[in-house]
Amino acid sequence: MSESEEDLRQYLPSGFGKQTLTYDFEEQYEKCKRQEYIDMLAQKGDKKKAGSSSDDDDDEDDDDDELYELPISHEIILKEHNKTVSALDVDSAGVRVASGSYDYNMDLWDFNGMNLASLHPFRIVEPVESHPIHDVQYSRNGEWLLVIPSSSQAKLFTRDGVEESEYVRGDMYLRDMNNTDGHVAELTAGAWHPTNDDLFATSSLDSTIRIWDANIKRSQRHVIVVKSRAAKGSGKTRVSSIAWTPDGKYIAGATTDGGLAYWSSSGPYNRPVASIQDAHEKESWTSGLVYGSDNNTLLTRGGDGTIKLWDVRNFKKALLSRSGLENTVQETNISLSPNGRWIITGTSSTPESPVGQLHVIDKSDLSTITKLTLDASKPSSVVKTLWHPKLNQIIATTSSGDIHVLFSRELSAKGAKVVVEKPPKVRHVDDNVTADIDLTAAAITPEMMSGRHREESRLTNQQRQKMARKDPLKSRRPDLPLARRMDGEVRVFNFDAEDKETLNKRRKI
Repeated sequence: MSESEEDLRQYLPSGFGKQTLTYDFEEQYEKCKRQEYIDMLAQKGDKKKAGSSSDDDDDEDDDDDELYELPISHEIILKEHNKTVSALDVDSAGVRVASGSYDYNMDLWDFNGMNLASLHPFRIVEPVESHPIHDVQYSRNGEWLLVIPSSSQAKLFTRDGVEESEYVRGDMYLRDMNNTDGHVAELTAGAWHPTNDDLFATSSLDSTIRIWDANIKRSQRHVIVVKSRAAKGSGKTRVSSIAWTPDGKYIAGATTDGGLAYWSSSGPYNRPVASIQDAHEKESWTSGLVYGSDNNTLLTRGGDGTIKLWDVRNFKKALLSRSGLENTVQETNISLSPNGRWIITGTSSTPESPVGQLHVIDKSDLSTITKLTLDASKPSSVVKTLWHPKLNQIIATTSSGDIHVLFSRELSAKGAKVVVEKPPKVRHVDDNVTADIDLTAAAITPEMMSGRHREESRLTNQQRQKMARKDPLKSRRPDLPLARRMDGEVRVFNFDAEDKETLNKRRKI
């Protein structure tokens, strides 16, 4: 082949049809690496170099081995809320994320619709005006989203954020809570039935747990009136959190007087199957309940800074208890890993320790495997936590408004990895990506050329309002009424010289 033919070949396409574009995302993964995780591995390497055969060091080696099994090596941060993110859930497919906040908004995120350059929700909804959100939960099939605002009425949304139903409010003047059609006080928590897509439960400060049919919004299906032995008179208390067993046969509820009880989901509802009065300290907010996969173990997250493990078959004393985990946020929950070996929960900010942490705890003895600082730059609490079974990714929210998605390149699947590996949006060929545009430059208008804007800047607010009333456009003055005289002439009521041009346009009708 001659030299001229070789020069010509470089301008010809190497193949025909659709060309696959290659995208090197190694750099993106490097950006998402957590420095804290790198430091942990470095400390482990230093321990191995030192070498030791003591039993304590053997236990530490076991903890270090577990560190490799946790999806915490990388991280992306979703930033849209400006106050505490108090509600969080991910659909069963691991595609959609729903978050609620004290800023009254519910944000809907889609992993498949984001990349590292554009981490924004596709929908922002305010379920109830000026009401913080306590909880959001996707249904088992992922089609519906249950929203628990700080009002007395739960709401149901589609997965795309369209409101479907608002459930009824009860009659606050009835003393017997069994006779009301809905809650009469602020809601605190909600939970879908694990096996029936049509049922969900809600708890409230009105001392009740109510089981609803999602298709019937005018009244609940069942009412559980929670009574306290410590409360005088009516025996009413406040229900702070609820949880179903994985098989859906029982539902548990915690109260602010320190009580804990569970009922059969098929009834009777007038008394619990078992209860304990002093599960946690009185007047503390038990903010999280979760059942183990065996349907017999129950974990509670107390407002007294403790985690307790219970066996519902012997509901008199906790099997294990762990203290020193500060909790001052009433939405702080507790979650289990997909294999049930580990517990994750967050701690709250205190004057002594202004930065809350995410704790990974061994369920067998409630010892800490590791604790992670999500944001050391400002005081904040870790509130909601979730370990998704399909993605194998840990999602945690903070009181500063951030959502942290922790994952591992080797152990996790999809979710945040889709975001990292998604190439940036292809720009049009005419886009000049190197051009610098000064967005702060003001547009030049005719008023600026005439100097009118300088005159208006010297006016007071009252003078500006008077001028706006005279301006037909700014005041949105309707067209003046017309009247036809007997001789056929059209006249405008309240005619003056300024309306002459308008009159000439309307003279012929």
